[in-house]
Amino acid sequence: MMFSESAKYYDALYSFKDYAQEAAQIETLIRLHHPTAKTILDIGCGTAEHMRFLPTTFDLEGLDLDPGLLAVAESKFPNTPFHLADMSDFDLGKKFDVVLCLFSSIGYVLSTDKLNASLQCFAKHLNPGGIIVVEPWFSKAVWKTDNINMLTYDKDELKICRMTYTGTEGNVSILNFQYLIAEKGEGVRHATEQHRLAMFEEHEFRTAFAAAKLEVQYDPKGLTNRGLYIGKWR
Repeated sequence: MMFSESAKYYDALYSFKDYAQEAAQIETLIRLHHPTAKTILDIGCGTAEHMRFLPTTFDLEGLDLDPGLLAVAESKFPNTPFHLADMSDFDLGKKFDVVLCLFSSIGYVLSTDKLNASLQCFAKHLNPGGIIVVEPWFSKAVWKTDNINMLTYDKDELKICRMTYTGTEGNVSILNFQYLIAEKGEGVRHATEQHRLAMFEEHEFRTAFAAAKLEVQYDPKGLTNRGLYIGKWR
């Protein structure tokens, strides 16, 4: 699994991320495009941090391919249904008013065929009048290869340093992660992960939404300056 080394530490690593503000923006979008929405499926839900800040008036479910991330999510929300599945090929046997796919998790599908299959799968799980909200990964125009980055988390009981070196293969961005993780009572250990995300272009998203028989609006800023796609039934 992609987060084999970091699932346990995911929330610590992304503690800088303003999930509360993003959830407020998502709620505003939902109320604008579907004021009566009640049910939400969060695809690529990860550790379910967005769920923590969405109103409890929504009935929420989550889906992810990584069992480690889902284990964290389930520990937070033991009464919430979570599904271990591939976002490009799943069937939950039910439909939702809102389908979310946030924090660029759509990039992990890696090919346009998988992108098209994912959007069609999302649409299959959408109630009439429902909306699909997708936050994309970076495009080729803004991706930087041979880039280095360092992210740290520093608390008394846990300290993490994640070094990143980036690469590119065709339309796939590569993030090579090297971790130093120190926990009290366990010492310091080293771990590595490689994450690969496709850099889909706007026209590829529009084609995928159209193939799923959805109208789409594109906000180039979105929640985190990565853009945002909002799909609705035609």
